[in-house]
Amino acid sequence: MIQDIAPHRYDNTYRQETPKPEDPVFCVQRGRILLRETGVKNRLEIPAAGEFTGWADGLSEQAVYLFALDGRPYFLLETEKEETPDPALVWKKSQDIRAMEPMHLAFAAITALQLARWRESRRFCGRCGHRTEHSRTERALVCPACGLTEYPKISPAIIVAVTDGNRLLMSRYVTARSAYRGYALIAGFVEIGETFEETVRREVMEEVGLRVKNIRYFKSQPWAFTDTEMIGFFADLDGEDTIRLQEDELSEAGWYEREEIPDETHIISVGSELKMRFKYGPDWERILREKYGPAAG
Repeated sequence: MIQDIAPHRYDNTYRQETPKPEDPVFCVQRGRILLRETGVKNRLEIPAAGEFTGWADGLSEQAVYLFALDGRPYFLLETEKEETPDPALVWKKSQDIRAMEPMHLAFAAITALQLARWRESRRFCGRCGHRTEHSRTERALVCPACGLTEYPKISPAIIVAVTDGNRLLMSRYVTARSAYRGYALIAGFVEIGETFEETVRREVMEEVGLRVKNIRYFKSQPWAFTDTEMIGFFADLDGEDTIRLQEDELSEAGWYEREEIPDETHIISVGSELKMRFKYGPDWERILREKYGPAAG
């Protein structure tokens, strides 16, 4: 998955730092991020602070420390400028980062975008309307007038592989709900007062009108594209298998035999891993690499 970057190490310990000329900087503007095209498909590079000299005045004061990768600090620079300091630097959207290589830099880029969205949405205090300020002790925005503290937005959500013997339930989103056009599993946000297991039961019933049992935790994943922490589950069909589609959410849904499930060779999400785990079992990574080469999985 996209956060599985070993042997690289992600360290989100909060620090007060200013960038040196060689430090990487994520320059962000309205949900877009400035990255260097290299001429190699999907291979994008992060510009260094020194490349913004003369383009972003007062960079050291404006840039915000984000996190470290392999001990190297990464910074955020927010701008309204359309032009770029180098023609090879291009504004990229979050969907461009899904296939970005190498993977550890893709993870860094989407995490930077997530933190930039949070900062943009919390510029003013939600209680008194005063402009917020950076905390000096933790990753937070603080209102100097009333003291309200805002932390990065993380919304818990479930995703579940509903199975019935040799069959897996898969669906497609309606176009207005998601740009993703592949097969998806049932997913949804946790609501007030719910356990994760209760969310699984509710979302499956709401979206496809089915009951489930034997809900088993699989694994979790930070999904920065939607400010979400995804909690993955397997669950068994409980009773009737007739699907009643929630048409404002899904365009289609159906039961698929293991051999009908399309292979996914670029596994960045827990949903993709759930599908491949059901299709091939615990050895899914080895099997995909034998079929498609060492980069698969």
